[in-house]
Order: sequence, then C-alpha cells, then structure tokens
Amino acid sequence: MSALTGRFAYPRTAEVRYGPGALAGLADLVDGRAFVIASRTLLASGLDDQLRDILGDRLAGVHAGVAQHVPRTAVIEAAQAARAAGAETLVSVGGGTPIDCAKGVALCLAAGIEAAGQFDEHHIRFTYPDQLEVPALPATAPPHIAVPTTLSGSEHTNLFGITDLDRHEKHLYVGPAFAPTAVILDGELALRTPADLWAASGVRALDHAVEGTLSRRHVPFMDALGAESLRIMRAHLEESAQEDRLEARSECLLGAWLAIYALTNVGAGLSHAIGHQLAAQFDMMHGVTSAIMLPHVLRFNAGVVGDRIVRLAEPLGVDVGGLAPDAAAAAVIDGLAAFIGRLERFGVPHTLSSAGATRPELDDVADRVLGDMGAAVNPRPLTRADLLDLFQAAW
Repeated sequence: MSALTGRFAYPRTAEVRYGPGALAGLADLVDGRAFVIASRTLLASGLDDQLRDILGDRLAGVHAGVAQHVPRTAVIEAAQAARAAGAETLVSVGGGTPIDCAKGVALCLAAGIEAAGQFDEHHIRFTYPDQLEVPALPATAPPHIAVPTTLSGSEHTNLFGITDLDRHEKHLYVGPAFAPTAVILDGELALRTPADLWAASGVRALDHAVEGTLSRRHVPFMDALGAESLRIMRAHLEESAQEDRLEARSECLLGAWLAIYALTNVGAGLSHAIGHQLAAQFDMMHGVTSAIMLPHVLRFNAGVVGDRIVRLAEPLGVDVGGLAPDAAAAAVIDGLAAFIGRLERFGVPHTLSSAGATRPELDDVADRVLGDMGAAVNPRPLTRADLLDLFQAAW
C-alpha cells in the first residue's frame, strides 16, 4: 500500500472571533475607513446604529439590497459606492450574499472592474470532465472582515460566486487574496436570521461536510473536520431553527466553520454543481438545492464511495451494526434524508417541484452543471442523461 501524498493550502484568514456579542470587537479589526455591505433585514433590525456605535467616524458607508446569488450588476453598484466612500476596509454582515458581494467588490477594486462584462476574464471555466481554466486574480485586495448570520460558510473561503443573470449562470472566482482577513461569529446577531433561511443554510453546511468527505481529492484533515461538523449540526441544527436558541445558533456557526474550512482544497461535488445552476435558474436558496439534491446525489455515488458514506454513520447518529456494506450505506443516506426532511417544518422544501422549478429549463440546467467545476471532483463519472435522471428522482 502506497503512502498518502497530496497538498493542503491554508486559507489566509488571520483570525476568527466567536461567541455571543463578538461583534463588539469589530473596531479592533478595522484598519482605516470601513465600508459595510449588509442585508436589508439586518439594517432594519438596528444594525446600522450598532455599527455606528462600534466604529464611529471610521464607518465610511453602508450598502444594502444586494439580490440573492449576487448579480454582476449588484456588485458593480456596490463597488461604485465603495469607491465613492473612500473604502479602505470592507465589512460584510449577513449570509452568503453580502459576503460574496464583498469579495466581488474587493475584486472590482483590485482589478479595476467598472462594468459587468469585465468579470468574464476572471471567472473559472470548466468543461467536463477535466478541462479547467482558473484565471489568476490580483495578488492583493482590500482587507475584508466577514460577519456571517447564516451557515453558508462563505466567510471561511477564498472562493466566491457571482451570477450572470442574462445567461442564468453562476460563475466562480478564486484567489488567495479574497479570503476574509478576519471572521466574527456572533450567535446573538445570528438570532435575527429567519428560521427558513437559517435552516436551509444549515443543510448547505451539511452538504459541505458530506461532499468534502466524499470528494475524489478528500484529505484526512477535512475528513476529521467534516465528521465533527456533522456531530454538531445533528445535535443543534433542528433546535437552532427555533426562536431564541442562542447556544444552539452559536454552536451551529462553529459547525459551519468546520464544514467548509478546506473546501477550496478538496472541492465540493455534484450536489454543489447542481445547486449552483438550479439557484441561478430558479432563484432558489443554495441550502434548498442541497436539501433537495444531496440525498439523490449520494445514492448516485454510493456504488463508488459506499465505504466512505458508511464512515458518516457515527457522526450522523445512524446505527449500521450488522448491515452489509451496501445496506449500511443506504441506511446512512436514508438517515441523512430523514434529518433534512424534519426541517421542512421550517420552510425548507425537499423536491424540485415544491421549490418552484419548472421542467423545460432543466435541460439547460443539466448542460450548465457539466460546466461547473463541482462536477470535476464528483467520485463517479456522470453524463447529461444521469443528471436528467437525478432531476426526475428529485421532482
């Protein structure tokens, strides 16, 4: 048996602060004039007053209203506002949308992007099965402090997505300089996130942990983090979606951190590749796409990575004692699907039809999935016909 070989690159985030009330330490991390990108709902809850109290005259401006999935035009608009405000540090507060928007603004400021079409030269291009082009992004970018209020995990990576609404395509960008320089995980702030968004983003965290473990490029470091993430999410996610569960929400923020920490090293997988394109086509939350597709993708891959699926039994709390390998893998998948299904009471759908998909567009979605680099690390080869079968199973 040959020794394991590989390469692991640590994200450039210098510091993660966590715990209830951690937002109060934001001023310690801000260097120069801070431009904040946040969700409208958080600002309506009084966030802007909090930020002014914390940052004082270092608060250069606050930008809100970025649409879900980060349209190119929204990033350009935010970048124009950041330039006008004389931004020296970017601060994002909210879910994956404001966090990815802030990364996109950092790219605009670093690369001189002023029009939507200029993004084309910077995004990753992939043609299934193995043609990958990753443009080099600028080596330096404005510092970015991320304060997440969902479990999407974007705050812990140097990867981000921006959507071309004209083509209904989500494009990915990656570069070391675009990892946030610091992250604040504040459970008190996260209590303001609506239950449906919180629960769906929790399923996205589960997807990160599961697909990171099953990736063709999986590494022991990520395997360990993924398993602990699943233990945390199994113990706390369902409770955390209820009102005023501070401890549970704080725990889940830590679980999401563990789930995604090494995503840029091992890749995501087919559930993510499908999710990127379903989201862009039908304006679904990414967590919803994971809730719908992850169990079906696992069943598709079980014949290739069934032994690794069985390793998820203990952290997911599934008893596989005495079962043959195939039956054990099936039991783990069914257990995960049942856990996700319990989140339906918080407004997380588990079929394509109930989430608002329409059949005619799924042909085009299948084509775009084969151009998403998440498909590259899926453990089982796939065809367009396989994707259409998965959509039928999830309908």
